[in-house]
Amino acid sequence: MKTVDEILAIYSSRMSINDYAKHRMRTLRDHYNGEILVPLPEIDSNEQSAVANLLAQGLDQTAMRIASTSPDIYCPPSDNSVKRSRTNASIKRRAIFGWWENSRMDLQLSKRARHLIGYATTCTQLIYNSKTGCPEWHVRDPLTAYPSTLFGPQDLRPRDCIFAYERSLGWLDINYPEAAFVLKQQGHADGKTELMNNDTVIDLIEYLDAEETVLLASRSTTETHLNTYGTPNPAPTVINVELERIPNRLGETPIVFASRISLDAPQGQFDGILGMYQMQARLMALEVIAVQKGVFPDTWLVGRAGETPQIVNPADGLTGEVGVIRGGDIKDVQMQPGYMTNPAIDRLERGQRLTAGIPQEFGGESTSNIRTGRRGDAVLAAVVDFNVQESQRVMARSLQEENKLAIGMAKTYGPNRPHSFYVHTKNAKGRVDYKPKDNFETTDNVVSYSHPGADINNLVISGGQRVGMGTMSKKSFMMIDPLVDDPEFEHDTVIAEQLENALLSSIQQQAAEGVIPPADLARIMNLVANDKMELGAAVEKVQREAQERQAEQVEAMAPEAQAGLGMAGMGAESMVEEEIIEEPEAAPSLEELLGV
Repeated sequence: MKTVDEILAIYSSRMSINDYAKHRMRTLRDHYNGEILVPLPEIDSNEQSAVANLLAQGLDQTAMRIASTSPDIYCPPSDNSVKRSRTNASIKRRAIFGWWENSRMDLQLSKRARHLIGYATTCTQLIYNSKTGCPEWHVRDPLTAYPSTLFGPQDLRPRDCIFAYERSLGWLDINYPEAAFVLKQQGHADGKTELMNNDTVIDLIEYLDAEETVLLASRSTTETHLNTYGTPNPAPTVINVELERIPNRLGETPIVFASRISLDAPQGQFDGILGMYQMQARLMALEVIAVQKGVFPDTWLVGRAGETPQIVNPADGLTGEVGVIRGGDIKDVQMQPGYMTNPAIDRLERGQRLTAGIPQEFGGESTSNIRTGRRGDAVLAAVVDFNVQESQRVMARSLQEENKLAIGMAKTYGPNRPHSFYVHTKNAKGRVDYKPKDNFETTDNVVSYSHPGADINNLVISGGQRVGMGTMSKKSFMMIDPLVDDPEFEHDTVIAEQLENALLSSIQQQAAEGVIPPADLARIMNLVANDKMELGAAVEKVQREAQERQAEQVEAMAPEAQAGLGMAGMGAESMVEEEIIEEPEAAPSLEELLGV
């Protein structure tokens, strides 16, 4: 168990070590939000950025492509030869999908993809909800996370982690009133007490490891003391209050970190364009100022040799007043931007696109040297696909570790608690009933994307091509198609539609040949047109009616033996065999028995 002082010491140490990385993240966040001011020391002013925010465009487009396809889960049975083990593996898979759905994993993946691309890392915390009895996924802000040392992208589980974030005093007063009362009191040397309002910011420090979770509240204050000469001497001080301490029964730190693959330290995809963006914004601001000076030129009164210039009457074009000057001339000085300003701005934009991989197609434009759609797809794929592929593999590896933690939580906090809910996720629809202790034999699971590197558009195109080449079945393609929620239902529906088309063609052919009487054909049409029956049911109904009508004319035969809609002898009538009654043989005589 860590004391409050030990936790604060760890936090202070990690904050100083990660200072540069957090500064880089904050800078990128400000660029993404458009909160960058362009300093112009030449004219002693600051300007807002007035250039295209390629960082936000590229980050959103790449993240949305990563999250456009959903991963699948495979849970291997502990013993493939035992039916009970295979059933438990299927139940575990659907239960995990249900947990994902409860945590809105589709939205979380979009948020995590933005963190992974921009911050080069993503952080997820799992919390067991005692009300629902299910583990829940929570995306944490990497800016506030200070994990223990992680050794590369393959190291996803930190030994411990500290989160530092802010809450208002009003929030603290609702959730922890005793601690809020302590923080409200600020001691002074004169004995007076200063009260804070509910909007005062309070720093919260959350520590998590395999043994416990500790939540601290911290408030920086300034206490005034009298020195030896009786002069007030303000001194900063920090008040720390322990809010909560919860033991961790899981025995593992419920945190998973995933990071981009780089040479050594994690690096975001857009870290290299921040300087170019700043320079482009600065040149653009200076050019706009020069254009303004060209529209509103500076006016100078230039004196002649030996004369003192003087304005007798200022001019006013609005009222028609004519200006009069003596001893000088009026000259307008216009400022024009340099001829290399625009090429330099365009060159910086191109540098940003090449460095961060932001093609013009992200903004709905196309380069001038693209002539065909196939060439455009090839250029876009060369820039985007491999980044998406690598990010999806990192996300799948992270989700796999998170599923292990979730299974462990379910078996630790509610092993004998039965659960029953409906899953609406693709390839796992239906009701699932489970008890963690009985159905979760192991924590083994595999998370994978059906086609890493492909977004929703490319996935459909590539899958359709494979179906056309014969290397993939239609049912297998339905299982990865994002628009097909239930592949089994869709497969049965496609077959039923094809058979319905065949039935319709058969009826049309028989009607054209005069096999089906017009009255029976009209009866089928009315049943289908009035939305009373489907085509198959209507044909069956009219077939029975025709057989009954024909049986009335021939009383000796049953209705099932009639031809109905078909011609006699074509197999429409059922094979009704007449019962043959054999007469019993006569009993043998006495002579025959004796052989006389």
